[in-house]
Amino acid sequence: MRLRDQGWSIGAAAREVGASRTAGYNWARGYKTYRDGAVVGFVPALDQREVRQISPRFLSEDDRVRIADLQHTGARENEIAAALGRAPSTISREPARNTTSQGGYRPFEAHRLSAGRRGCDRVRRIDRNTRLWAVVDEQLQSRWSPQQISRHLEETSPTTPRCD
Repeated sequence: MRLRDQGWSIGAAAREVGASRTAGYNWARGYKTYRDGAVVGFVPALDQREVRQISPRFLSEDDRVRIADLQHTGARENEIAAALGRAPSTISREPARNTTSQGGYRPFEAHRLSAGRRGCDRVRRIDRNTRLWAVVDEQLQSRWSPQQISRHLEETSPTTPRCD
């Protein structure tokens, strides 16, 4: 996906990572699954948020698998936290946040849910609001610092929420 983001074609990116062109197309566009000649499902394209490298301060898929394995052995949260080098609060929050409706903690499903909650590609407020863009541009031209602009915007429109 990183090579695709850099402008590589699907075939070239697949060749570069040692996969077939067909596998590359499947990753990029998704594919149908068949049984006895009939379509039985669809595997969606890879979500860029799921496959991109994330900061080590977040739980990885391997960490989630270890949490599930240690839970199955009967380890307590403090023991799991020590084994992973994490805070006990992180370990207690993880199953609570990512337990499925069928019950139980499923690490791969938990990782997928976590990736879905990660920051989305969204249009910034300044890109949607031309008046705001004009105010910020004018202040930048007047050599205001970003902190000064932020403070000015908070004072002049205090009811505007900081996040959309």
